[in-house]
Amino acid sequence: MQRISDFQFVESRGEALKGVQRAFYGKSRKAADRFHWLFPPEKDERVSSLLNWIQAVSFGVASFGLQKFLQTRERGALIVNADYRPSHSPNEPAFDWITWKKIQPTMDRVLQESVGYYNPTIHIVVFVFLPSPSGNSVAIWRRKLPIPNNIRLAYQAQITQAIASLQKEYPVLVEELPATPKPTPPPSPPKKKRKWYKLWLST
Repeated sequence: MQRISDFQFVESRGEALKGVQRAFYGKSRKAADRFHWLFPPEKDERVSSLLNWIQAVSFGVASFGLQKFLQTRERGALIVNADYRPSHSPNEPAFDWITWKKIQPTMDRVLQESVGYYNPTIHIVVFVFLPSPSGNSVAIWRRKLPIPNNIRLAYQAQITQAIASLQKEYPVLVEELPATPKPTPPPSPPKKKRKWYKLWLST
C-alpha cells in the first residue's frame, strides 16, 4: 500500500514567511491592500512555473498536504513563497503548512474562507504568493488539489478521527469600515411670533 509518508517535499520551516509578516499581519493597512488576488500569474515566470509544477505533481502535493492535516489535526493549507528557495535545495520550492490559527489574524476573507470551509476529506488547499519588494503586500494565488482516491480510502479512519477533533465553527474576521456618521440636520428656523390679532382670529 502506498503511504502518505512516501511523499516528501522540501519545507522552509517558516523561513519563507519571515519577510512577509507585515503583509500578512500588518495593522496599519487593510487586508485588501496587503493581499492581491487578481494578478495574472503568467506575468511572472517564477509564479507561472511554480503553479505549473504544483499541478504536474498534484498527486504527491495533495498527499503531502493530507499528511500535514493528519499530523496537526487542524485545518490548514500548504503555502509557498515563489521568491524563496532554500540554500540546501535551490532548485525546489519550499512548503509550509499554515493552520487556521495563523490564517485568521490576517483578516483576509479569501484566506479564511478557503481554509475554514474546505472539505479535508476531498482536497487540500495550496497558496502561492509573491512578495512585493517592500514586503508590505503580496500577490497571491490559490489552488485546490484533490486527494487521490487510493490515499483517501487507505486513510479514511484517520481522516474521520481528525475531522471529529476540529472545532465546529470558523468565524471569518474582517476589518469593519468606520460607520459613516449621520449628517447633522440643519437647525430649525426660529418660530416667528404670531401677532396677537392672528392668534385671536385663529381661536
